[in-house]
Amino acid sequence: MWEAVERTEGVYDDAYLDKVEVMINKLGEAGIYTLVDAHQDVFARTMCGEGVPDFYAKEALKHNDHCINPWVDRLLKPLYNKLGVCTDIESFGFELDENDDPLIVDCQSRDFYTYYLTKQSMAAFGALFTNRNGLGDKFVSYWDHVSRRFAKNPYVVGYDPLNEPFPANPARDPMLLVPGHMDKTYLAPLYESIFEKYQTHDTNQ
Repeated sequence: MWEAVERTEGVYDDAYLDKVEVMINKLGEAGIYTLVDAHQDVFARTMCGEGVPDFYAKEALKHNDHCINPWVDRLLKPLYNKLGVCTDIESFGFELDENDDPLIVDCQSRDFYTYYLTKQSMAAFGALFTNRNGLGDKFVSYWDHVSRRFAKNPYVVGYDPLNEPFPANPARDPMLLVPGHMDKTYLAPLYESIFEKYQTHDTNQ
């Protein structure tokens, strides 16, 4: 997970990657090859998820607390409530830990997929895909480091840039629900930048 590799901004935890490689090698010796995956579920801890460093997620959420805009959100609130979308995670009333993140025990009281539909989740994914506050660039830098680290490992067959990417904010851009639109508009440019890093370290990946 990105949050395990980059615990402090710009500083990568190679001791953690050493442990990952030990596991990769043990699997490889048993005949199992590894696809290294940037895993995430609901983006980050601050929205009851995991994956992206919390400090980056919180920065991405600053000044992005609307689904569309304040006036439209007020008008559409009854519809949002009926559909269960654009909810504010703070409205769940969860207690916070020392990092101002919802307590895990409270997060586990709901089905995790519902957190994808919060305005925080949609704003955060949008920030990653549009490189708001340089978040996309930081993700590319993370992959630059990780792919360099595993480039010569014979048991690594490749990389999955991002586990189950969520289509950002369909309330603001309904075209995101059209098959192929998100891939072409958001994922392809980000993945191309990441793929260039893979190729720099190993043209076979």
